[in-house]
Amino acid sequence: MKALRVTRGEAGARLVDVPVPVPRDDEVLIQVTAAGLCGTDVQAAFRPEARLITRPELTLGHEPAGRIVALGGAVRGWATGDRVAVSSIVICGRCHLCSQGMSEICARGSIIGLNHDGAVAEYMTAPAVNLVRLPDAVTDEVGAILTDAIPTPFHALYQRGRLQPGETVAVFGVGGLGQHAVQLAKAFGAARIIAVDIRAEQLEHARSLGADHAFRADDEQLGDRIREANGGRGVDLAGVFVGSSAAIAAAFRSVGKGGRMVVVGLTDDDLVLPPSAALARREISIIGSGGFRLDTIEQLVALVAAGRLDFSRSVSHVLGLDEAESALDLLRGHDGSVRRVVVAPKGED
Repeated sequence: MKALRVTRGEAGARLVDVPVPVPRDDEVLIQVTAAGLCGTDVQAAFRPEARLITRPELTLGHEPAGRIVALGGAVRGWATGDRVAVSSIVICGRCHLCSQGMSEICARGSIIGLNHDGAVAEYMTAPAVNLVRLPDAVTDEVGAILTDAIPTPFHALYQRGRLQPGETVAVFGVGGLGQHAVQLAKAFGAARIIAVDIRAEQLEHARSLGADHAFRADDEQLGDRIREANGGRGVDLAGVFVGSSAAIAAAFRSVGKGGRMVVVGLTDDDLVLPPSAALARREISIIGSGGFRLDTIEQLVALVAAGRLDFSRSVSHVLGLDEAESALDLLRGHDGSVRRVVVAPKGED
């Protein structure tokens, strides 16, 4: 079969022939119908110094959807032909973090597409416990991004940031993750949504998705503009969905007294924290958010299937597996028209 592979320590990704994987007893074999790509895949392929890849060679892709074509001997409750999405976070289910409901940071956790072979291939294997059933009302492309691009901002805003109906939120970075943060904040009752980005196209798109205000990140008066748009005070919650220390600093300045800042975007830059007095006297919370739980995906799938959430506009490009290398190049180009990119393999039955 064909798979998009990377080699640890080398830059680039190549579409090559590899054997079809064989599922272990607790796994299933999936014919991949859609695999989302994002900035993490670009970093894994083109920034070997980031050391995201832990195996000598690996198939990329941590946003899978497909259908089951074979079952491991111990798998129950699933059948060949079932349409599924796959959570990329492989957990142990036994550590102190898993037992406390924080499986997204499992002490022994690993990631499909970074630590295990991923989804940009004709076939993949996955633990049966990582599967989420896809109803007919959810397309393969949306099913794929429901495994990461949407649950990540949902977890950040609601499970970590504790956004409440009627609160105000600023979303810093309205690309692949941030655009969904805007949609989710609107759907769940945020009183005012402020989008911040360096790209005019993304700001325009954020407005179309429900942002009430949209400001350029390089505006020297950004903090003043956010407060003016928010009735003269800082926001209740700022979410940072871009890997930039400058964005984190700007987000902190946008938060009002008693507010929260949740950081999702990854950067290698050192962070400069404000004086402790700014934290203590204003009682601002700085929160990290690095994943999601399986039940988060299940909840979002149910909401999409019921028509309560619509992410049909999220995927801007769908390419075949033979164009997988070009799909990565699209993401590398930082074109404002590129939002979510999905590779749609056409495997043999």
